[in-house]
Amino acid sequence: MKAYILKIDTPVSNQYAQICAASCKEVGLKWEYFNGFQNMSGRMALAKLGFPMANEEPYRYIEYPTVHQKAMCCTAGHFAIWKKIAEGTDEVGVVLEHDALMLQPITVAIPDNEIVVLGYKLTDPKQYDHVAAGKPKEIIPIDGHEGAHAYAITKTTAQRLIGEILRQGIRSAIDNDYFIRHQRRTKVPLSIMSPTPAMGWLRESTIWAGSAARNYNFIPSFQKYYK
Repeated sequence: MKAYILKIDTPVSNQYAQICAASCKEVGLKWEYFNGFQNMSGRMALAKLGFPMANEEPYRYIEYPTVHQKAMCCTAGHFAIWKKIAEGTDEVGVVLEHDALMLQPITVAIPDNEIVVLGYKLTDPKQYDHVAAGKPKEIIPIDGHEGAHAYAITKTTAQRLIGEILRQGIRSAIDNDYFIRHQRRTKVPLSIMSPTPAMGWLRESTIWAGSAARNYNFIPSFQKYYK
């Protein structure tokens, strides 16, 4: 099992990624940085991955990308990590956006053909007493989640997800197409690890004007230890 920390080369992203990497080391999770796409259109980023894109745009440096361009570059970064997992030797890959924190080791087997999310987004990590909550014991099916900040997939699942992209193309950003309730386009179901071993630490966003607020009810094992 290995974690891939998705980052871009900006002071904020690099700082967040260093904190994320330290949290992986703390729980004994192998990790590596994955430098994502920036200062380009989302279409160009996806084209660089070899996905068939209609009306492919020539590369050009964009000094001030739009929110949509940033979101689609982030999406392309996730897809690139899926390709690494699908083509790699590890049976499980953990995908962490730069602002994620690992709180506990992953002690539950990750099943094939599921996207297993690892925790919620909080503005203050101290709001969740992960020590009292303990290590994960089970995986619970869910129908939606806050986003793609921390999740795990197997090599088989990564291969299935890449196959879906090649068959049906790309409609929107990763949060919409793979995580948000009533918007999910994939046939790969969602589940959440309980107690949750990670979280997204909401601070200054490198995409949005403001960080996302809580928009899902917590599972009981999280609510119990949430202050």
